[in-house]
Amino acid sequence: VKFKGGKLPSSIGGLIHLRFLSLDDAGVSHLPSSMRNLKLLLYLNLSVAIGEPVHVPNVLKEMLELRYLFLPWFKHDKTKLELGDLVNLEHLWSFSTQHSSVTDLLRMTKLRYLSVSLSERCTFETLSSSLRQLRNLETLYLDFSPKTNYVGELVLDFIHLKELVLTVRMSKIPDQHQFPPHLEHISLFNCGMEEDPMPILEKLLHLKSVKLTFEAFVGRKMVCSKGGFPQLRALKIYKHSELEEWIVEEGS
Repeated sequence: VKFKGGKLPSSIGGLIHLRFLSLDDAGVSHLPSSMRNLKLLLYLNLSVAIGEPVHVPNVLKEMLELRYLFLPWFKHDKTKLELGDLVNLEHLWSFSTQHSSVTDLLRMTKLRYLSVSLSERCTFETLSSSLRQLRNLETLYLDFSPKTNYVGELVLDFIHLKELVLTVRMSKIPDQHQFPPHLEHISLFNCGMEEDPMPILEKLLHLKSVKLTFEAFVGRKMVCSKGGFPQLRALKIYKHSELEEWIVEEGS
């Protein structure tokens, strides 16, 4: 549905027993403050349109029953969304440190799925200290500011994490001990790594799938060694314009 003037009608706030609301691709640019009345919502999808900003009043903090929350990619204003009281959340999409405080994550101990966009003013160390409280986290998407080249320690050893997606500029991949010990799936996008990541990735013994896409690696030669990737089932290498040679040793 396309709403007149891009405004969701304030009468939506009258649906006080609503459990599920999806505005996916609805083209809404303004959400009404009456949404604070939807206190029984379990599922809320505010990904109204990719690339289009949206005004979100600070009403989400009152939806204490929420289990699934998809935040919009862009907001109109600089108002911070307060999410710290959403302690029942299990899935949180498009959380941005530009629009919300990273410390809000500290109380979301039931989170199993988290997608985070890290702005320049929030360091990875600050984010990491909050994520360490999320003992049930199984899937983590991390998108770093494209203007920031990663330097320093990128430690992601969250004990229960099974799937990791990284969009972060870095010249080389972290050492294997900096990754979750039981990681099964990893995706690397647009990293610009100059060193071959395979010698590290092949040592992550539980990996079942690896995706390297959109210039994740900008070198010319990639080598998969004998005995590496003992459980790998799927490998995707896509959009690597500099890659000229790929060696797969027998037994890899």
